[in-house]
Amino acid sequence: MQDNPPYELRAMYRAGHSEFWEVADKAGILAKLNLSLKYLEGTDDPREAEANLFSGAIDMICGNHITPYMWIAKGKPIVCIASPSNGVHDRVITREPATSLADFKAKGLRIADTNLVGDKGIANHERLNHIIDVLRAGYAEGEATWLEMGDGGQPGTGDALIDAVKTGKADVAFSRRLSAADLAASGLHALDLPYQPMVNGPTITTSYETLNKKPGIADRLIRAMVETIHYARMNPEQTQKYLDVQDTRPYTQNHGRVEAITRSPIKPYPSMEGIMNAFELSCMRYEDSRDASPAALWDMHYLRDLDMSGFIDELLQEEPESVREKYATPFAPVGGAHVFRHSATI
Repeated sequence: MQDNPPYELRAMYRAGHSEFWEVADKAGILAKLNLSLKYLEGTDDPREAEANLFSGAIDMICGNHITPYMWIAKGKPIVCIASPSNGVHDRVITREPATSLADFKAKGLRIADTNLVGDKGIANHERLNHIIDVLRAGYAEGEATWLEMGDGGQPGTGDALIDAVKTGKADVAFSRRLSAADLAASGLHALDLPYQPMVNGPTITTSYETLNKKPGIADRLIRAMVETIHYARMNPEQTQKYLDVQDTRPYTQNHGRVEAITRSPIKPYPSMEGIMNAFELSCMRYEDSRDASPAALWDMHYLRDLDMSGFIDELLQEEPESVREKYATPFAPVGGAHVFRHSATI
């Protein structure tokens, strides 16, 4: 890899998805691939990240799962080349024990949740996931009542979600971001919902213009992601130290938890069900996305080439059996995978 030209890597991340690249830099994985991380900054607005990508100011976006289909429909050269996270297990809290969201169907379901649309006018991916959870539980569009308790990142939103259920304003509240300590202190009951296939997390989103201007960069980004997953699985304590440290590197260090990396499959292919469900969310929010093909956003040949070379399997063989077993199924489907279909626009 040192025979390849050196590249300075510039990236933006969404929803805190910076862990992979902080560790890849601090563990020396990027340097081994003749890459250096010169810019890594977060944004709550996908439009800002995409504008920088299309202008050439950055090489990739860590995240962005809903808006890219709209750009595909408009002919923009946006492309995703890896997806290390393809499913979610959402959770609600209730006053009394419940077995499913359908338990509330007879009397009506009132749901406390974060705002659907933030102050920048951007739909919240997690909240869109929750809409699917409710529809999959057998509710028709408009049958459940949603109570918005604030933006997910705002102080006090978690307390407002708990309070809405405790006081009877809501029957359930989505609570995946609430800590175990908060839930225990609340005296409420947790209900884990069925697995939902969904592309999310730190996808490698880039543009064909970047790939053409920097030959070989896609192969190195894929390899860096794979090696970072392997490194974190083999060295979780040191990986967490890299995330905790604050030093003089030329980018904002967002920190994070090692589990954001170790729970990823070492072969970061997107699942077909996850792609289709993310595409359906995009269509619900952006009418233009309906003119796109769900497959048009994805180019897997870089990962496939690395996979077929045997490199990833060699890394797996280096891992003790206990490690391979621990991370064999990062998300185990409950009740089978399900592809969501819905025609409404939110």
